Amino acid sequence: MIRMLMSIALGVAVFLLVLPACFAPGSGGTDRAALFERIDVEQHDRFEASFLQKKRHWPGLARLRNDQDLVQKLAGYVGLDVPRTAAMLARLRLDISVEEILLARIAAGCLLGMAVLCTLLFGRMSGGITIQLAPVLIALALFLLPTVLLEKADKRAVDEIRRQVPVFFGIVVALVEAGLPIHTAIRSAARRYEGRLGREIALLEVEERKYGNWRKALEELAYRWEVDGLVSIALEINGALTKGVSIAGPLAAQVEELLKQLEDEAADRMNRLSVRLLPLLIVFMGVPLLFLVIGPAFIGIGKAL
Repeated sequence: MIRMLMSIALGVAVFLLVLPACFAPGSGGTDRAALFERIDVEQHDRFEASFLQKKRHWPGLARLRNDQDLVQKLAGYVGLDVPRTAAMLARLRLDISVEEILLARIAAGCLLGMAVLCTLLFGRMSGGITIQLAPVLIALALFLLPTVLLEKADKRAVDEIRRQVPVFFGIVVALVEAGLPIHTAIRSAARRYEGRLGREIALLEVEERKYGNWRKALEELAYRWEVDGLVSIALEINGALTKGVSIAGPLAAQVEELLKQLEDEAADRMNRLSVRLLPLLIVFMGVPLLFLVIGPAFIGIGKAL
């Protein structure tokens, strides 16, 4: 009997000793928090690994991505305009980063320096000046090629957007006059328009989540492309919707003005082209006409002599 009472008392004592620890606020919560933290870390590692598969792993590229001060310093050395290059890449939506262009320009600059050094040191041993300058010219072309190609592609895209603005928004004006709201008209025109501007405006549905509403997204799109006609139309639409007035009349006036500007630019281009063709016209038509006019006189003089 005494042994039974002692065992019961010992069991109660152990129970009373362990029970508060079971209901302590930090015990289960800490384990649960540690478990959730481990799950988050594993998910982050998995997502980062999946995204890093699409990134390029060039030597030194990770260091440039993590150190923007170093990017600015090296860009100043190689003559790369980082904000302008980033703006062009954003407009063209290329899967290339500023750091990659900077790294390629640095590599080409090192190659150019080595080519110049080798030309100066071993130029006397080579056969001629063409052979000496060939590595330097190739290295110089590689140094300038990335930015030159990027600038040409950006200029061509901006000109394409500028030419498509009056055509696209002419369709939008027709839809608005038919009774559609302005945002519905713009989205309908973007789905049916096959040009670059239509594709850019079709992406506003995605960028709308970033900027809050489609008017702000349209305004940011216009500022990103730096096209005056598109910027003025975006501001006109935003102002009309803010004031609650009709947009059909002001938008039609903007489109008509842009069409007149394109006609004037086309006329100026044709005038410049005619001036450039004038020397060729003189050479290929003036010389034969001169021979036809003066030739018989010289033939008669030759026969008389």
